[in-house]
Amino acid sequence: MKNVLLTLYRNRSHSLYKQFINNPPEGYRYFVLDDFLDDFIFESSPNFFIEITRKIKRNRVIIKAAVKNNIDIIYCCDGMLLFNSPIPWIVDLEHVTGLISNNYRLWKIGKLIIPYLLKQKNLKYLIPWTEAGANALRCNFKLSREVLNKIVPVRLCLEKIADYEDIERKKTPHDSFTIVFVTSVNYNGENEFYAKGGRIVVRVFEELKKKMDVTLLLRGKIPAEFGYLRNDPTAEIHENPLSSDEFQNLFLRSDVFFFPGYQSPGMAFLDAMNYNLPIVSTNVFSNAEMVKDGWNGFLTDFPAANIAFYLSSEFDIKGVPSGVRAREDQIDAGMIEDLVGKIVRLQKKSSLLKSMGANAKKMVQNEFSLMKRNNQLKSIYNEITCNKI
Repeated sequence: MKNVLLTLYRNRSHSLYKQFINNPPEGYRYFVLDDFLDDFIFESSPNFFIEITRKIKRNRVIIKAAVKNNIDIIYCCDGMLLFNSPIPWIVDLEHVTGLISNNYRLWKIGKLIIPYLLKQKNLKYLIPWTEAGANALRCNFKLSREVLNKIVPVRLCLEKIADYEDIERKKTPHDSFTIVFVTSVNYNGENEFYAKGGRIVVRVFEELKKKMDVTLLLRGKIPAEFGYLRNDPTAEIHENPLSSDEFQNLFLRSDVFFFPGYQSPGMAFLDAMNYNLPIVSTNVFSNAEMVKDGWNGFLTDFPAANIAFYLSSEFDIKGVPSGVRAREDQIDAGMIEDLVGKIVRLQKKSSLLKSMGANAKKMVQNEFSLMKRNNQLKSIYNEITCNKI
């Protein structure tokens, strides 16, 4: 049995990691930092020099714990980089900006330093979550052939994928056509509302009400400008955490998952596909890897100069959209019209709605299963441990 240390804390990890940290590939055993450390080591500081000092200390603490506990591979999560690790390590990431802790001010220096850090002998693989993430690595850095060969995308996964017919039996009958939009209810929830396309959702919803009987199910923090939705009888708003059954019920009562975000959604698309829902979304970053336009949903493009792409225009970070400034966006009327038309099409053509839902299930089963992810990781781990000096 080989030992892999993931650089996260079990109860503080993102939900996407919770999908697989308790289910390692055959022949491997996962550990997390709280198995070996008493203190939380990821407290951040806005002070640049304090933050750098903390990163150096974290590096030492993690490597020391790994050596002491006979770890064979260190799995660095979400863009975390090590330095001078005597133990083979890999790093996974969503965006290249994860390599600078999403601090865009560090991009210029990071662009110079990161290619050298990626050359480290014991960094064996870079594992983007998507092909889009892999392409962003290739187009933003001048990488040697050796480093380019380390880039192997491994998709996220769902731990459990429900049976299609079982979900169909559980679906709750409802009179009006129902769309569901899910965003965060945490302390940063209002910003997430904008970043994940909440303003676009509301605009589309208001237009849909003019054309058909529609209900909006919304889980997220509502900014003050949209407070009136709480009194709208055609909108059902959930601003507090839901139990797993309550959360599941939102999907079981819905016809379409609507996510017109400025960035890719992480696990939300997989959840929607698991509940046999077509997806209507924006064609940014990796969304086209999860939504095949016209097959399991529809995608709509942002205008080329849209604020979603400001990282490219202002920081020269290529291929990475951002929702940080979504609150300022001048939403394109043509885009709203296109999204409305696609949802209306699904409402009017029940056969298309059903076939897209079935295709969504096929997509998550074929491309985003725990078994597929573990098979890919096992191949990577085997190569590392077999070649370990």
